[in-house]
Amino acid sequence: MKRILCLIDTLGMGGAERQMIGLALFLKQNGYHVDLITYCEHDFYSELVQKYAIGSVTLHTKNNKWSKLYAIRKHIKETGGYDWMIAYKDGPTIIGCILKMFGGKFRLIASERNTTQCLALKDKVKFFLYRWADYVVPNAYAQEKFIRTNFPKLSQSVTTITNFTDTDYFIPIAQPTNQKFIIMTVARVARQKNVSNYLEAIKRLKEDGLTNVHFDWYGDVQTKEETYGDMCFKKRLELGIEDMIDFHPATTEILKHYQNCDVFCLPSIYEGFPNVVCEAMSCGKPIVCSRVCDNPHIVQENQNGIFFTPTDVNSIYEGLKYIINMPKEDLQIWGKYSREIAESLFSKKAFFQKYIKLIESL
Repeated sequence: MKRILCLIDTLGMGGAERQMIGLALFLKQNGYHVDLITYCEHDFYSELVQKYAIGSVTLHTKNNKWSKLYAIRKHIKETGGYDWMIAYKDGPTIIGCILKMFGGKFRLIASERNTTQCLALKDKVKFFLYRWADYVVPNAYAQEKFIRTNFPKLSQSVTTITNFTDTDYFIPIAQPTNQKFIIMTVARVARQKNVSNYLEAIKRLKEDGLTNVHFDWYGDVQTKEETYGDMCFKKRLELGIEDMIDFHPATTEILKHYQNCDVFCLPSIYEGFPNVVCEAMSCGKPIVCSRVCDNPHIVQENQNGIFFTPTDVNSIYEGLKYIINMPKEDLQIWGKYSREIAESLFSKKAFFQKYIKLIESL
């Protein structure tokens, strides 16, 4: 039985966290010994981990990278070692690479969970360290292209595995009969998610008299972006749109909100492979989102959704206005096609089999 360490920084709210839990469960169900290791206290998904009976350990470390590195090295030694480490997100992948560089005996899958927008020094260091990874696995084709273009020496180890969606869980229900047209977003309140421009576009809609629509945003403020979050909440009041948009805390019961909205919107400036768009499509929802990264691989323009330019408030406004004014019958057609795409593209089976192929290849 191969032993696998699944390493991620936290079990807080996020797409990477959900994907990691799903992967750990599948590997366990298929006969692998799996330990899910984190090093930051955050238990948003703890109930899900307990439900699936996944072995999970949070290592108690000081708030510095060397403490985390030492704690993970110590854990590996005390548990007798692992055949593979699967690391999600930048911190864990860097830790995995450094441990390999200093003699770690495990094989390493370093998973890229976002798209690189510019090559800062920390990114150059990360991609340099990736030479110690056995596989570099982006979850977005845009990121694979970026790596192959900028770091051709990594080309042999790069392979994309896009996210899965549980289409048996995220299912459509009868068309909602809301008093107002509901547009929903699921995302952290963060600069990447483009909250400020989104609020400006909503203000434009109100000025046009399109007030029979309500926006619901589900997600907590990104850690270390509290100032930005406060600015967005204040801006909502300054623009006079507090009657049009509500910010809600992150919730594990997001399914009912997907099912009860009319349209899903994700206004991000950049993304990886957005789980929330896939989940909304699986629930049979039309999509309006930014034309960035892998979104055009997922959403079919004028068939199940439309795009806008996230840095252009007028473009966001026009996209929202267009979908708000669409005939109900056309929205239903788009929603049905969203579900069809989800069933064909976001297969759990394909996602898991690709990981098993890597694990069994060496």
